[in-house]
Amino acid sequence: METLITIDGASHTFETKHGKTELKVQSESTPSEDKKAPKVIVPNAWLVTRKNGFPLFAVRPKQDEKPFRIITADKLYAEKVQWFEPLADSYRELIWLHPDSSKPNSEAYSAYKHFTWKQIIDFSIVDRWSISFYSGQSGDWKQSEQGGDGYLMITVGGLPYWTDAIGQIPFAVDTFKMRCEELGDEDRAILATVKTGMEWGDGTLLGEKDYNNSYDNFMVLRGALWASDNHQLIKIAKVVNHRGVVLKKTITTAQYVQSSMIKLEAPISAESYSKYGIWKK
Repeated sequence: METLITIDGASHTFETKHGKTELKVQSESTPSEDKKAPKVIVPNAWLVTRKNGFPLFAVRPKQDEKPFRIITADKLYAEKVQWFEPLADSYRELIWLHPDSSKPNSEAYSAYKHFTWKQIIDFSIVDRWSISFYSGQSGDWKQSEQGGDGYLMITVGGLPYWTDAIGQIPFAVDTFKMRCEELGDEDRAILATVKTGMEWGDGTLLGEKDYNNSYDNFMVLRGALWASDNHQLIKIAKVVNHRGVVLKKTITTAQYVQSSMIKLEAPISAESYSKYGIWKK
């Protein structure tokens, strides 16, 4: 199988055979006395493939890195490379996506589980106990049948993401609502949500905490910012009689009011990063 990929205006042919993909170099006819080797144009790109060698997408390496690689998605994931949060660590620009990625029944399409942002929101706004977000529980989106379902990668709105990155969003939305009701302030609730996300780290009670500039923390912040834009704080003053003592109490609830998907679709801005990025930078 051959795949024609255009990068930086130049077309390159990749050949996949027996589970391995290689850059195909076009031969040139030269005089027999010409001892100068023909110039081979290699793209400045890392081509990411399925385990069977099928090309999925390509990212741009940094200037001090190896300019050309063909690497499977699981190995790229092990290196924590990501293409969706430019201010987070290990970011590489997405420069090519297989055109069949959104075409049902194609090889490229079957590499992912596919979602709309509305589906992510519908899962996220369900009220859950905090314990349900532990790894393997009902709120663990990356493992849920309604969520990532064990896939390494998914698409949302046609663009690929690591499944565990999107899996941070339902946790962040639920945590934001809980913190809002505790603190009565959206800004403080966003910061508290980010802090909780760092402390939970890998999603287990005794797991490793994550205070790094990782995409996980950015996606928690994405979820919290979206929740802030799409929830309304309702404060109700109540008077209660506790053992003959009259007390005034304010009860705060965070009510979902659909506004916009922008904070989910867009990467974290420099302004939000500066204000809420309380991890190590």
